[in-house]
Amino acid sequence: MYQIQGALENAAGEFKGLRVLVCDAHNFETVDVSSNILDNETASYIQFRLSCTKAVMNIAKLPFKIQDNIRAPLGTYLDKWVREHFHGDFSNRKSINS
Repeated sequence: MYQIQGALENAAGEFKGLRVLVCDAHNFETVDVSSNILDNETASYIQFRLSCTKAVMNIAKLPFKIQDNIRAPLGTYLDKWVREHFHGDFSNRKSINS
C-alpha cells in the first residue's frame, strides 16, 4: 500500500520526483521516487502544475490520463522497492523501523 505525500522540487522549483509513504503489515517507510520513472509528458505536466500554484497538488484531482501515467510506473517501481526492502534478511537493514 502506498500514499503519495507530495512532489519533490529542487531549489529552482524544478520537479524532481515524488515522496511516497509505503507500508505493509509490518513496515512503514518514506520513499523518494525520481521523476525518471515518469514519461516526459507526465513529468512536464506536473512541472507546469507546480509552477502555476503554491497550493498543494492533489493527484486525485488531476486528469485521469495523468493519474494513470503516474500510478502505473509508480506501482511497478514500488513493487520492486518493497521486494528489495521489506522481504528477506532484515539483520543489516537500515530504516526508520530498525
